[in-house]
Amino acid sequence: MASPEPSRGTGVVAAVIVLVALAAGISLAEFFVAPGYRETAVRLLAALVLLVAVSPVRAIVRASTERPALWGEGDAAPGPDARPQDPRFARFHDEIKSSARSQSYFEHLLWPKLVALARAGGASADTLEKPPGRRFGRGPSVGALTRLIAALEARR
Repeated sequence: MASPEPSRGTGVVAAVIVLVALAAGISLAEFFVAPGYRETAVRLLAALVLLVAVSPVRAIVRASTERPALWGEGDAAPGPDARPQDPRFARFHDEIKSSARSQSYFEHLLWPKLVALARAGGASADTLEKPPGRRFGRGPSVGALTRLIAALEARR
């Protein structure tokens, strides 16, 4: 079974790709940008390439810190969160996170389910207030979704 962590070779390839992108960008800036603006253009380009190159680091760090330690697994007594989780709850949790990230996902998948849930509870779906999306195509905030779900639970 393959390891979920990136190998050293993948890191080297990624570094080479970043260097090639930076070199290509600098050469294009040297060719197309006026001499007075070249330094600024190269700095902006370097910042952009660095931002794109460093963005996956957050996911790698999160994955390495959320993983349980391999040593001492059997030593500790299971905590209160050791019971198996209902797969429906995990799926609903994932849907809420995806809806907060994408307005399209919220409108096409989660909102119809919430409307159906309101109708199943005997309430009119017209009284349900649809939370607004956020900038850059993101869906409603988690707080807005929490208030909406709390309102649905209060109606039951």
